[in-house]
Amino acid sequence: MANSEWTKLDFQTFIDNYNKNIAVDTAPTFLYPKKDKEHEAYKSLIAFFFVLGFLFIFIALNIILISVIYNPVMFLIIVIVLSITASILLINYLLTNVAIKPKEIWIEIYIGKHEDDITYICIVYYPIFTGKCHPNRAKNVIYKLYQKEVLGTKIDISQIEVYIQVSNKDTEEYSVIGYYFQYGKGQRFNDEKVNRNTWQFFPYEKSLKENYLAVANWDHQFEWRDDLELDYDKLHTYAPWVIQKWNEQNVKPLNENYKKNLNWNLRRIESFPKLEPWKPNFNTTSFESFKAYKDLQIVNEVLEKFVDSSKEIKKIKDLKKDLFKIKAYFRDLKI
Repeated sequence: MANSEWTKLDFQTFIDNYNKNIAVDTAPTFLYPKKDKEHEAYKSLIAFFFVLGFLFIFIALNIILISVIYNPVMFLIIVIVLSITASILLINYLLTNVAIKPKEIWIEIYIGKHEDDITYICIVYYPIFTGKCHPNRAKNVIYKLYQKEVLGTKIDISQIEVYIQVSNKDTEEYSVIGYYFQYGKGQRFNDEKVNRNTWQFFPYEKSLKENYLAVANWDHQFEWRDDLELDYDKLHTYAPWVIQKWNEQNVKPLNENYKKNLNWNLRRIESFPKLEPWKPNFNTTSFESFKAYKDLQIVNEVLEKFVDSSKEIKKIKDLKKDLFKIKAYFRDLKI
């Protein structure tokens, strides 16, 4: 249930009554890896090089033995066929070689308790990623079908809550209390099992000295840059890491109509602020959501329903014959 002491504030009302730069200035800067990608079709790339190599060998032999085996019609046909085949294989690989990256950040603003000198405000930031890639190739296909047929879009939405206090005497003056988000410290980037009930509060001081947030795993949870530097394998395997900062062009208010179009109620996100920073020991509050694993539970249910449970499902070929049934199931699920 939403906390009754928090009230959602219209973005324009917020701009009219408070420092208009707060939303942009407090947007959390974070690092993301360039090697967060969709599964690449390496077999197509390997086949491309084989076909290309065979094409070059064929052309070379025809040049060397031009007086013996050269047949202009057959030569032309084979070159065209091999060239088209190589092109298709290369295009297939390039289409799967897709980087996942943040594109913008959406916000909702909540106003909390008023005290004599300050008002508490929570800005809920939703970093929007161009997609999400499940480490298991087969489950990734099902997840993509779920996104397309049920959610209506392949974007992935994360969540970071930033708590601030604003002076009642001068609303231009404010200070950041801290951050609340799913903390993915120490987990391998492509570990299939993720814990989504790891919400943890960090005071503002944690972010000083360029200790930015960093994408912790494929599920787009976060950890701190200092944590990342202690994880040598993750830091270097997924390098280069890019700093994502925000400005007025990519910080956008999220309204109820847009949430409806995004099928927000079907997603695993709990929008309301989860802490009450005016209370003692608020920073030790834990949060668990019954919606936390909604999408992954559906993927596993589909596997149990349509795929032979006696075999381990890891590759796309393991469920190819069931894809039409799975797609139809998701359509019915949306209805």
